[in-house]
Amino acid sequence: MIIRNLKIVALAITLIVGISSCSKDDDNKPNDPSSAFFAAKVDNLSFPKAELQFTVAKFVTSTKMLQIIGQPADQKEAIILTMMPFGGKVSTAVDWKPGTYDFDPIHVANLEYQASAEYNKWNGNGYDQWFTNWDYVKTDKIIISSNTGTHIKGTFSFDAVRKNSDGSYNSSSIKKVTEGTFDLDIKTL
Repeated sequence: MIIRNLKIVALAITLIVGISSCSKDDDNKPNDPSSAFFAAKVDNLSFPKAELQFTVAKFVTSTKMLQIIGQPADQKEAIILTMMPFGGKVSTAVDWKPGTYDFDPIHVANLEYQASAEYNKWNGNGYDQWFTNWDYVKTDKIIISSNTGTHIKGTFSFDAVRKNSDGSYNSSSIKKVTEGTFDLDIKTL
């Protein structure tokens, strides 16, 4: 009788641990298509509908970086937003508080944060890349409207200058990314 009761208790514990594990795994599954969203315009043309498999908001625990990546299913374009903290004010994803994060390098000098963005487009042989660079464009910002630490919403806009293969910039090739919006679960790495 005691052995039978111990087996029942062991089975119950196994089921509880299994259910808890499944619940934890559910937190790491891809964004729910009904609630996840990423959109923008590039030079007044709609960015292709972002594929949720390739679109993610991620928080990197080792660097405290928050990165939001939007990419369509064909992976021929990408928009990447990056925020890197300085001064020890960010230790978890929820510490990226709602507010406006502009790309002015004064925030790095003041040991606050660095915000940047890029736009990449496949040219048939590789990706052409446009980066935010304060020397050429000064209209960039990411606005976080809400952040629970597991889900983030916001908007963004930026101008990006083409980076040449030699590392220089082509100031005559500027991409204007406008009407950017995201509503994504945060994946912690």
